[in-house]
Amino acid sequence: MHNPAMLLPRLARLAAVVAFCVAGCGGSTDDRPHTWSFISAEITEPSCATVNCHSEFTRRAGLDLSARNVGYYTLINGFYVIPGNGDDSSLTYVLNAQGSLRMPPDNPLPIADIQLIEKWIDAGATND
Repeated sequence: MHNPAMLLPRLARLAAVVAFCVAGCGGSTDDRPHTWSFISAEITEPSCATVNCHSEFTRRAGLDLSARNVGYYTLINGFYVIPGNGDDSSLTYVLNAQGSLRMPPDNPLPIADIQLIEKWIDAGATND
């Protein structure tokens, strides 16, 4: 007969091994398009173009992200985005920064959203 006290540590180790193997098997991929039309509609407009931040009316830091074309031209012409170079784009910096330098400051974007934006920039930051 098995000793229940001995069985629990073994089950815990087995669960940890299974979790590790499942996490390392392919993982999830982000199938969302890295296009400005998607990023604008699904990420920047709801998260950044709010009343207190980068709306048509407040335009903090001179940045208006309230509409797709306006947001695109503001990012490109304001040198927030350097097409093809996410590492040197100030947008990438503030999205990944810490504390008061991070945008949005109160509720940072999920890492997957930031990576999608970086992918768009690295691909040339086109306005589709």
